[in-house]
Amino acid sequence: MKKALAFTLALLCVGTWAFAAARNQRSSIPTLVWYALNPEDPEDVVENLRIMSDYTQEKIGIRFETRPYAADRIQLVASSGEAVDITWIGAFDYERFQKQGVFADITDLLSSQTPALWNYVPQMLWNGAKIDGKIYAVPAYKDTSSTLFGFLDARYARKYNINTNFTRGDYIREMDAAFRAIKAGEGSQFYPMYLAKGGIEVRYWIGEKFDDLGAGITNLMGVQVDDPNRRVVSILEQPEVREALRIVHRWYQDGIINPDAPQIEQGPRGVPFTFDQAWPSKAVTIALQQGIEEYIPIQLTRPLLTTHSIRGSMLAVGANSRYKTEALKFIELINTDHKFRDMLAYGIEGKHFNYVSPNVIHRLTDTYLAYEWAQGTFFNLSVPDNQPANTWDQVRSQNETALASVLNGFSMDISPVQNEISNILAAVQQYYPDLSIGVTDPDVAIPQLLAAIRNVGFDRVMAEAQRQIDAFSR
Repeated sequence: MKKALAFTLALLCVGTWAFAAARNQRSSIPTLVWYALNPEDPEDVVENLRIMSDYTQEKIGIRFETRPYAADRIQLVASSGEAVDITWIGAFDYERFQKQGVFADITDLLSSQTPALWNYVPQMLWNGAKIDGKIYAVPAYKDTSSTLFGFLDARYARKYNINTNFTRGDYIREMDAAFRAIKAGEGSQFYPMYLAKGGIEVRYWIGEKFDDLGAGITNLMGVQVDDPNRRVVSILEQPEVREALRIVHRWYQDGIINPDAPQIEQGPRGVPFTFDQAWPSKAVTIALQQGIEEYIPIQLTRPLLTTHSIRGSMLAVGANSRYKTEALKFIELINTDHKFRDMLAYGIEGKHFNYVSPNVIHRLTDTYLAYEWAQGTFFNLSVPDNQPANTWDQVRSQNETALASVLNGFSMDISPVQNEISNILAAVQQYYPDLSIGVTDPDVAIPQLLAAIRNVGFDRVMAEAQRQIDAFSR
């Protein structure tokens, strides 16, 4: 009996020692904090992250945990000294946060510590990520050029014999004819276009015609993308913009746009028509999201490459991170390891998806949600079996045929006019959302909006933008 008790105690001691050793070993492994952009935490997020961290530990000796991204939260965390190892960042906040010292300079580390990542991402993307010649974030190599698409419910396209071969870059009159045909057939309570109170970017009405300079006032100031003189203009004062907004205003008056647009946060699921920056086969994904059997993709604009489109989705390393090299190796793994890339986008194999072939997956559940475009490249990512096998080839083709803006590589330093821009953004909110969704008459609202922003320094911002562009172009 005493021998049995002694043996049991010995086993317990060994087990306790082994558990403690495993815990201590794991605690000595770098664990990165990643502020990730996702629609919401996937189901069983803790277990999913454990499995993924086991994989990254095996591959590169690093574990990770995620926290939800929010711009104000990143500022608060960074200023408090809490570690931000990796964070998602978009075009509007990238330069602003860099000027505040939130991000680490990774220029030299990229080539010396992560050569596979450095060589995988095209040089034009690295050039677009530079601020004063230095790189502070890794751009996602995906739909790097911007191509606007409309998606029309196929039932109405066929029922009303809609010609969906719209004129690229000058399509609003063809949209007008299509919407009016559908409205006439479906009746007064049917709205071909559902919009919401937040407003919509003016580019959706006129196409990708202006480079926004990275100044954060996208719908107000820009340079025409093919203007050799690189002249800064007030976008809302351009004749084609005013005419497009007049058409949108008539849509609201005539019931083509839903009358509750100024009140609702978002439109209902299953809308007849929607916009997106996309590629043809994205129609399948959007149809699933909307609960529509089939959308017809309508390419509205030529692909356009700008500094803004390059910076649309990036991963930055925090200036206060203790693990800068490890963070870059983690980002390198996302962009070069096929299995890990699929995990982040689709979940756990056998639980959320199965492989149909090495580069095609079949989803088993819709409980795992992720913004795959906010993680890394598309080009080492499998394709779901409900989409064409050439999906990523479509994206790559758009990138390769994109028109480069005359200001590609330029991004405005807003620090000399930061206060003016903040005041402009505050002033414009009184007018722009309703103007952009057709609620207000543009011939009334645009002069009011321009007066309001000029009163807080819009002309000074435009002059500063022109000064910097002239210096850049020398």
